[in-house]
Amino acid sequence: MNESPVSVIDPATDPFILLIERHRRARHWSFAELARRGGLTQPEVSRVVHGIRMPTLRHVRGLAEAFASAPSSLTEPASPAEWVALLVDLAENARLGVRTKDV
Repeated sequence: MNESPVSVIDPATDPFILLIERHRRARHWSFAELARRGGLTQPEVSRVVHGIRMPTLRHVRGLAEAFASAPSSLTEPASPAEWVALLVDLAENARLGVRTKDV
């Protein structure tokens, strides 16, 4: 039997995922393009964006590099370091949300 993976984060409400998706779409990037620009694999990006995998620092750094390399018209951080700071905060909030949900 081939079951669908279970989301650990709700992609419809999680601020980390919503931010990633908003900025990915503003650039008209596929998951593959975002992954390529961030030095990640397409399956890694897909699992994070669909809430199946918690983002790691490696994911955060890759996403930060990708978004900082091609600014969009949205108001956003200017440097990879500013992106990392923003994404780390959101990812940590997602982790805390999962932990408190399991308690």
